[in-house]
Amino acid sequence: MNAKIAVVLSVIACVINIIGLAIPYWRTCSMKLKLFDFSAGSNYGLWIFCGYVDAPNRSFRICSAYDHPEITSSTNGILQARYIELVASILVVCSTIMGLHQTVSHTPKVLYTKPSGVMCIIAGILALVGCIVFATSSVIQLQVSTHACHYHAGFALCIVAGVMSLVSGVLYMLARKNTQDYYNTPLTPLPSYSHDG
Repeated sequence: MNAKIAVVLSVIACVINIIGLAIPYWRTCSMKLKLFDFSAGSNYGLWIFCGYVDAPNRSFRICSAYDHPEITSSTNGILQARYIELVASILVVCSTIMGLHQTVSHTPKVLYTKPSGVMCIIAGILALVGCIVFATSSVIQLQVSTHACHYHAGFALCIVAGVMSLVSGVLYMLARKNTQDYYNTPLTPLPSYSHDG
């Protein structure tokens, strides 16, 4: 039973981690000047940075990938977080496929899900480390003092995926062959003996 729960948790963690990795909403910042009817802000994730300005005479929104030369030099922490989260996503996908295969097609005597458990635990740790690297990035620290910023959905999703991967990994490690299979095995009738008096 632990293996089935672990598979479900790892599938959910896999989907959540991929969504969190992809969306450009790991952090949002905003600034408003009501006196001048002016507002500006930004949102960004691990792949792109988007900024906007709303003013009485002009409003615009622009997005740029971190691969742009003017941006890359100042986003090393974000790029490191991206690579860590990518490895975590690959590991959780692989562990989910392996765990599903082992759970569905296990032999009558053995349920071998420990490799999936190890991969899930490593993926969970990496997902959380990626969030820590992102949060401690120098770009983030600079913006804390200058804008009203807060962490957003992508950041939260990867934390949740990391925790779910850890739990799933532990369940994979503890998984045993389902005892229900033992109870559902048909009993062989005992031979009957006749007692002659």
